[in-house]
Amino acid sequence: MEKNKSTLREALQKLPSYPPPEETWQGTCQKMNELPLREALSQLPTYQPAEVLWESIEAKSASKKRTAWYRVAAAVTVGLLGLGTFYLWPGENSAVAYSVEQVDTRLQPEPDRLIDAEYEKLRAYCEAQSLLCSGDDFQRLQREFEALQRASERLQQAMTPYNTEPALVRQLNQLEREKAQLLNEMATFI
Repeated sequence: MEKNKSTLREALQKLPSYPPPEETWQGTCQKMNELPLREALSQLPTYQPAEVLWESIEAKSASKKRTAWYRVAAAVTVGLLGLGTFYLWPGENSAVAYSVEQVDTRLQPEPDRLIDAEYEKLRAYCEAQSLLCSGDDFQRLQREFEALQRASERLQQAMTPYNTEPALVRQLNQLEREKAQLLNEMATFI
């Protein structure tokens, strides 16, 4: 017998009422509808198919398994051929090349060139004899010489003991020849 029956009844009355969701009712209805179907299935007669049918089903299943293995083998073969081609294909051949050049020390730039010293002498003479060097042609030649002198200085700064490329040396020699030519032209005015 139940002890404290009155306490249990009071506790049950205090519980809030709860309507179940719609899915619960649908599930219950579905289970109730399945019950007659189960009973009907159990009353159906059983049929044993012929042995030939089972053998034909097994043969089809075995042939499908066999073709599936052939497909897998073909895919693996194609993959291996692709990888083999990738590894054996001749790619770009990269090689490192270097060269050693001997630089003629006579062609190396000297900090105080003879041409610059001669220009300073000519400029000092012109300051003393300003009448001879005041012509427009002489002034133009002097500006050109000074522009070449600045270019030569920048090139000498770019040329370090480790940056003596033959192209830079040729450029510097060309600048020095042009400066010598301008110096000769300026000397004709004196």
